[in-house]
Amino acid sequence: MPAPTVDPQPSTERRSPAADPLAGPSTAPPRPAAPGRRVGRVVVRVAISVGLLVLIYVLGGRKLVTDVGANLRAAAAHPWLLVAAVVLYAGLGTVIRGLRWQALVRPLGHPISLWRSSELFMVGTFFNQILPTGVGGDAVKAMLLARDGRANRLGAARAVSTVLVDRGMGLLPLLAFGLIALPFTPGVTPAVAVFLAVIGLGGVTGLALLMRADLWWSRVERWPIAGWVLRRAAVARFVGSFAEYGVRALAASLGWGIVFTVLLVGTNAALGHAVGIDSVSVATWATVVPLVALSAMLPSIGGWGVREMGYWTILGALTPPVAQDKAVAVSLLFQAVNMLVSIAGGLLYLFRGDHVASPLADAEDLVLALEGGAASGAASGAANGAEDGDDRADVAVGDGRTVGGSG
Repeated sequence: MPAPTVDPQPSTERRSPAADPLAGPSTAPPRPAAPGRRVGRVVVRVAISVGLLVLIYVLGGRKLVTDVGANLRAAAAHPWLLVAAVVLYAGLGTVIRGLRWQALVRPLGHPISLWRSSELFMVGTFFNQILPTGVGGDAVKAMLLARDGRANRLGAARAVSTVLVDRGMGLLPLLAFGLIALPFTPGVTPAVAVFLAVIGLGGVTGLALLMRADLWWSRVERWPIAGWVLRRAAVARFVGSFAEYGVRALAASLGWGIVFTVLLVGTNAALGHAVGIDSVSVATWATVVPLVALSAMLPSIGGWGVREMGYWTILGALTPPVAQDKAVAVSLLFQAVNMLVSIAGGLLYLFRGDHVASPLADAEDLVLALEGGAASGAASGAANGAEDGDDRADVAVGDGRTVGGSG
């Protein structure tokens, strides 16, 4: 295999040449998504969101709607808790996610500002929440980043790579927090505890292996079944996305991911107390949030339906169980806080004068390539759903450039 292309910028940190098998260039333009498939994706997402919301209503009846309304009015009587949730998630959370992504983009040679990285997160949330489209906000965000970085030769491949790896850096601490908090949450039923332990350990181990794929790729590639899987283009590109970055860049991004996880758990705890959920400790919320994130892996429109059902099911499985109306109320409040971020992103996007049609058209052409890594990138979709209920559009693209240095 040829040696990896070296970053022309000086760096004190390089990956092993064993990362070569991951370095297959991906410069060919992706196939445009067939109109029928695009429509089909939208129909499926709408059907799942509407179907789950209808199911919740059927199971709870009119009394559920009345009780949820009463809980929301009760939450309004605790404005400081609602303000805390907005500050933690919409305010600090947006900035921290901007720092998390910035730590990955800057080593690629594009000096993105914290303001711009945070702005693009809000823009992505806007497209996820507002538009019933098969194009995920991640795709639009990546295309806008590629446009910004054109002068620095960032390119669409590296732009979407940063988005994908950023999602992984969001999921890893989320799963780790759930595992750490598990022994301190006696209210979690054995079934939920086992599920979280298996998923959490698997996710943490898998993401850790992805971060250092250069240590095992060439050996595992020779195994009969594993080698066949690893040689698939989508899998190789997905793993190759992580090979683009040095340990320092990944560590910096992971550190900001840990900070955001604390803010996310705090947001849920504040909203829970606002609606009167006093039996759930912060440690228990640290186990609930990752499970809700995993439920959000289902395709949907802005996370509607899947998030409500996730809170309903998981909080109801605790001991003692949380009332269904309170679980749904927490979900609706979280959606409202997230909607504030999306509205801000929409206003910023329009006021900047960016033409909507161009990035959307470019992103449409990338949808199949983005979804080509979906099977491999389902874990990053979970982190995505935990944060803002995005449509899953995980791209796995790599071009063999090994990046070092700090974020």
